[in-house]
Amino acid sequence: MSSFDIGLAAFFLIVIVGVVKGAGENRSIVVFRDYDDLGLTFLIPASFALIYILFAKMGGNPQVGAVLGGVVAAALLFRLSVNTFTDNGRNIFKTLLALTVKIPLAVIWIFNLLQLLNPSGTGRQRRQARGQALIILTLLTPILGMLVANKSGSFFNPASWLKGRRGVSSIRNSL
Repeated sequence: MSSFDIGLAAFFLIVIVGVVKGAGENRSIVVFRDYDDLGLTFLIPASFALIYILFAKMGGNPQVGAVLGGVVAAALLFRLSVNTFTDNGRNIFKTLLALTVKIPLAVIWIFNLLQLLNPSGTGRQRRQARGQALIILTLLTPILGMLVANKSGSFFNPASWLKGRRGVSSIRNSL
């Protein structure tokens, strides 16, 4: 077993401990305060990918797009870190554990969403990539839902979307 394998196993163990400590009614850390915090966490990898892809598609230098996306993602990460520090009672160890859980899960979720929507390779490879991404999203999404402490949010709230409080129906009801 290589040192990389040991490090990867240790990292997964830390993430699992964070999920256990952040889930349920007896949680000892706050991984996601509410759905808006979850949305901000997803916005970090999504904003980087979106800026990078759009910059390259519009004919710009992909390296400049990566730098610009990195700056936006770093600013969002700073904001997320401050919020997480506050949510965990200004305890640095709880904050580090929560960030160690929330950032990788968001990156994995966004990466698999992109793989589901736009896989690469031959037809067989694309089908296989879509299937694997769908399985990971199916398993990971309920775990993310368990880690949300307060099931509310003003912007990124799936419950309000399902009830029709966002989008066309809310515009139609305001007329």
